Amino acid sequence: MNFISEQIKRKNGRNHGEVFTHNKIVEYLLNEVNYKSDINLSDVKILEPASGTGSFAIEIIKRLYESSLKFGFSFSEVFESNVRFIELNEENFLKLAGQVKILFSTFGIEHDISNSKSLIKGDYLTIQFENNFNCIVGNPPYIRHELIDENLKKLYKSHYETFKYRADLYVLFFERSLQLLNENGTLSFICSNRWLYNQYGQILREKVARQYNLKKILNMEKASPFDENVLAYPSITTITNNVSQGETLFYETKSKTVDLDSIEFSKVQSPKGGSWQNLFIDYNLEHSSLTSIEKQNFIIGIGVATGADKIFIREETDVTEIERSRLLPIVTSRDLKDSGIEWRNKYLLNPYENGVLCNLEDYPNLKRYFNHYKEILISRHTARKNNLKWYKTIDNIKHDLLSMPKLLLPDFSGMKKLLIDEGNFYPHHSLYYIIGENIPKLKILACILMSDFIKEQVSQIGIRMNDGLPRFQAQTLKKLRIPIIKKFDEIDRNSLIEAYDNSNYELVNNIMTKYFEQHSL
Repeated sequence: MNFISEQIKRKNGRNHGEVFTHNKIVEYLLNEVNYKSDINLSDVKILEPASGTGSFAIEIIKRLYESSLKFGFSFSEVFESNVRFIELNEENFLKLAGQVKILFSTFGIEHDISNSKSLIKGDYLTIQFENNFNCIVGNPPYIRHELIDENLKKLYKSHYETFKYRADLYVLFFERSLQLLNENGTLSFICSNRWLYNQYGQILREKVARQYNLKKILNMEKASPFDENVLAYPSITTITNNVSQGETLFYETKSKTVDLDSIEFSKVQSPKGGSWQNLFIDYNLEHSSLTSIEKQNFIIGIGVATGADKIFIREETDVTEIERSRLLPIVTSRDLKDSGIEWRNKYLLNPYENGVLCNLEDYPNLKRYFNHYKEILISRHTARKNNLKWYKTIDNIKHDLLSMPKLLLPDFSGMKKLLIDEGNFYPHHSLYYIIGENIPKLKILACILMSDFIKEQVSQIGIRMNDGLPRFQAQTLKKLRIPIIKKFDEIDRNSLIEAYDNSNYELVNNIMTKYFEQHSL
């Protein structure tokens, strides 16, 4: 099997040298940009921006050679004038050149690969090209923002408008490649789908919607397009350099395998005509009867980050001598079960009083406890900013939050039921929370968020892990569009409260269907 290779670090922190891509994927991407051997490729310019050791390159050359035989043009001349393979890594580049040389020899063609203009060693993001291209394909390197060299960051920021919000490197490959497309040229990449959802993809999304045509998205994060378990949330995205109101096609794999020859894409609303979120949802998120959670007098927040949980969060038996006013019962995601909150008797040691750090002299037992761990506490990043505040937590602790009723949402939304704390616990950083006017209204909101419609919305606009499990995060919760609760009739409001109390999810969906289907596209 052919393969491509990138020296990259994936999200799980492991080094991945050669990342093997199924040859079917290579063939699919080349078909997407219409680089096929049964058409005359003599005038088609093609670029692969991260060639690795050659899987795309080999298939491109084979197709070009077959086309030259069919249509009678000079293979070598067209190869030199119209084909460009870029690779930064020295070892990979030498392997790439070796593979190309071997392939030429199998064709019986003598070609000086060492002096070929078609093979370029260098940084794709800084290379200047003499011409634009009809086709750009490949698998851009997936390198996280924090792993990019600081000097390169400065250089890239001066050249690429999409390099914002801690964008990963592949985002720049999109921008650069779109710049290099001829009119009506086509780009098709297999890479992370995070730019479709995350803040760092916002500028690229706006750019595509404004200047290009998003032709097709094949979301493959549940499948395995690589020969190893790489946490890259892969999707195949095809974009054309055409500002027409062309349709957008979408398909998402539901299993770990996908037959690329039998995919039935669905038409979705183009981002030119509305929200990017509407690409993946079959109801209109822009409808006037849908609005955000925060616009309905709810407050979205995240629990306290301490910077040293083992010190600030202790079991009751460990803190019996600490002044009682300094202890707050804390709830974490581990305490949430479908049956309810099963508190594990954990307390948060609160160094704040009325929003400012307390005077430890007023609390001698707390002072003694913190002094015991001072060496650890003072070494934290948050403490190094101000040595006088060495015993602070990362986040300020607002005592009033303890007694407020709040809907608790774990980061990973695998729970069937969303739970309400009636005002007994302080939330930990592993939980998001929503404060509402009263408990009945929180129960109605919980039902909305537990409905299949919202689960689908969270799944499509939020961050998902490789198993497809969506994550509740503040940025996702703020993007959600839900029906306006005050417009629910009284019978439905009471029924939703009853459905919440009885965990009647069928009733929840029956009621919510009525409010969402009226906004279908």
